Order: sequence, then structure tokens, then C-alpha cells
Amino acid sequence: MFGFNYDQLMEYAEGFKSKPLDYHRIREVSINSEISHFKDSYQEFVFNINNEQLIAANISPIQLFSFLNTLLGKDIYIGQIQGEEISLQSKQSKEYDLWNILHQQFNVGAKAYKLSELANVQKNQGPQRIVKENQQYQIYIQYEYLGSQIQGQKILEGLIEKYQQELPLGYSIKNIENYGYWGKESSKQYGLLLLVFIIIYFSSGILFNSLRQPLAIIFVIPISFIGIFLTFSLFNLNFDQGGFASFVLLCGISVNANIYILNQYNNICIAKPHISKLRAYIKAWNIKITPIFLTVVSTVLGFIPFMVGEHKEAFWFPLAAGTIGGLTMSLLGTFLFLPLFTGIGKKKVNP
Repeated sequence: MFGFNYDQLMEYAEGFKSKPLDYHRIREVSINSEISHFKDSYQEFVFNINNEQLIAANISPIQLFSFLNTLLGKDIYIGQIQGEEISLQSKQSKEYDLWNILHQQFNVGAKAYKLSELANVQKNQGPQRIVKENQQYQIYIQYEYLGSQIQGQKILEGLIEKYQQELPLGYSIKNIENYGYWGKESSKQYGLLLLVFIIIYFSSGILFNSLRQPLAIIFVIPISFIGIFLTFSLFNLNFDQGGFASFVLLCGISVNANIYILNQYNNICIAKPHISKLRAYIKAWNIKITPIFLTVVSTVLGFIPFMVGEHKEAFWFPLAAGTIGGLTMSLLGTFLFLPLFTGIGKKKVNP
């Protein structure tokens, strides 16, 4: 859930927390500051006010809290005498337990009330820290579901769609689609890769003044994508927005390497028209392989810090893993498949 006011966001999260429990296969709904794959043992006391009872008793929340402040108060500042500060501390602040606090009577006017009649205190699991991203506070709601994944996904989508209509402007709830599930909205992003391929093709065609050589560059890009698929499959990683970003990033890096080699290859063929295509390609490879290799190595080393440590970011970790795997495979594609796609043989350029 996302929102611009943390207290209000927590209130909406508590409102949503009870809705999944209406289904018998859902239990143990928890609110956390980040995704947790294990049950967190952190708990805190939550003070819940019964608004209807307060209205019926004509008691304001300030009056209720003032009673607790007197009962459990510590270091209550009341003034100064001759430059010395005077503060009060409740004698019973360390003696009262939760039961005594809830059943302690206090007077409001001529009537006496117990705290348990107007509010309750529960020990619940709560977020340990406050997380903010893009100027919005965010919290995660997780629950345990026993049953079919497809049916569970339908239940979750129905809950989110219904509750989203109740949220005001500035607050939103969405499914992060964990555990490798691809949602309808996320799958639309992959159509943008076709636009990237088109831009690369026409840009390369203008550079090489050819319609055939850009195809060789385009065909090498899927080879590098194999490295991304193998990385996420072999290491059982969660493919999300970070994985999609690695596709886009890998398009640019792998294309640059192939453009360097083909551009140098064309220059050699123009300067030495009687040299064979294979020999011209080998010369271009020898000239450009060092900067290409250093670019790949530096990029891989730059992404390694995002893969180490106990807390791995949900976006940066998949991006780093996918980019490293794709770059490794792109070297193989540039070395083996680029000359095949270019159609380099032993014939001379101008026989």
C-alpha cells in the first residue's frame, strides 16, 4: 500500500487486514515495512479506541489520553523554581500491568469508567521501520494462503479491486506479483522491447548505410537474453521490474559491442578492398575486443554490490543478476554468432 500520510496509511492497512480473514483458507495477516519470507517475531502493543463508546460517554480522546498520561506518566514538566526544572513521575508507572491498566477506574464528571469499556490494548505484529519511496510511504501486507495459486490470485485481485475503490486520492493498493507471477499490467511492458529493436535497427542502418548488417546486430540481442533467462531459472530468482530493466539495459550494451566490431570491419574492408571478409573481421575483432571486454567487466563489477548483503533490494538485485548473466552470454554471441549472421566467409570483398 502507498500513501502520503503514514498514520492514515496504517489505518487503511488495518482496515484491509481484516478482509482476507473472511476466507477460510487465509490466516495470519501481517503488516510489515518490507517483504518477509519468514514469520517475524517482532510485536508491539497497539492502543485501539472504541469511537462509538467514546461518543456515547461524551468523552474526547484527549481526556482518555490524559488519564493514561497521569497513570503512566514519566518526566512530566510542570515548571521551574529558581532556575531548576520540576517534573513529575507517576509512582505506579512501573507497577501497573496491562490488566490493571485496562480495569483501572477513572472519573469523568460524575461517572466512573474503566479503560476496557472505551478502548483495548492488543499485542500485534507491526512494521519495525518506516519506508518511503518516491515521496510515498509504503507498507506490505502479507498473509498465509492454503490452496490453489490460481484461485488465490483471483481472491487477491478481487480484494484489491474492491478496496481500491474505498481509498481516497493519494492512497493506492496493488499486488507486487511476487513469486514469479506475471500480471496483466506488467506484461504490457514487454511490447516496448519491439520499439527498442526498431530504433536500434534504423539507427544501425543509417550508420552502416545498409539494411542487412543491422539485422545481424538485432539477431545477436536474443542470444544475450538467453543469459537472463538462464540466470533467473538456475538460481530461482523472482523476475519483476528489475528483470525487465535488465532487458533494456542489455540491449544497449550488447548492441554497442557489435556496432564497434562491424564499424571497424567496414572501415578495414574500405581501406583494404582485396582482403578476405574473414581476415577483415579478425582484424576488427582484435582491435575492438579489449575495450569491449573492459566495458563488460567494469559493468559486471559495478553491479556486484547490489547482489551482496543481507537486505537485497527488490528492484536492484534482479537488475544486477539479469545484467551480469546477459552480458556473459553476449560475449559468446558476439564471438560466435555475429560473424555467422553477418555472412562472413573466405571470399574477398572485391574479387
